[in-house]
Amino acid sequence: MRSIPFLSSAALVVALAGCAPVGSESLSLGDVQDCSGVSVVVNYGILSDGLTLQCVNLLEESAVAQQVLTFAGFELEGTGTYGDQVVCRVAGLPSATEPFTVEGEEPHLESCADMPPAFAYWALWIKDGDASEWTYAQEGAGTLELQSGDSIGLAFSTGGATPLPTDP
Repeated sequence: MRSIPFLSSAALVVALAGCAPVGSESLSLGDVQDCSGVSVVVNYGILSDGLTLQCVNLLEESAVAQQVLTFAGFELEGTGTYGDQVVCRVAGLPSATEPFTVEGEEPHLESCADMPPAFAYWALWIKDGDASEWTYAQEGAGTLELQSGDSIGLAFSTGGATPLPTDP
């Protein structure tokens, strides 16, 4: 099993390790409405309106989550202290130049120098091909192996309960 039902706020931060280059020859974009590959969902929460969906077909047995996310168009950025072991930005969000506000907190400008704060971080979710519910990923996007039929999601959490990737 690749997921656990509960992690602390610090552990929810998406960890990346051993990032390999994307092998475009082993991936292709698929039909979002009838995805036979890996369904990718990114929920930007307060950072941007709506959800972004993508389908990535695997032309081999499996692929590393970071490769799938990058191929789907979601560039990941780590931190100065932890490198690619912690996701700080997804597709340039949160912005490096524009602060954002989380209810009950002072406006925050994410520098990606260190660990993102517990009140504003990216969480990685997984839904195995046979599962009906999203669960937190047990490992980071740099090592998490995906197979056709799986779903992967990133959701920007702003304190309290972390939203599911598919939450409006």
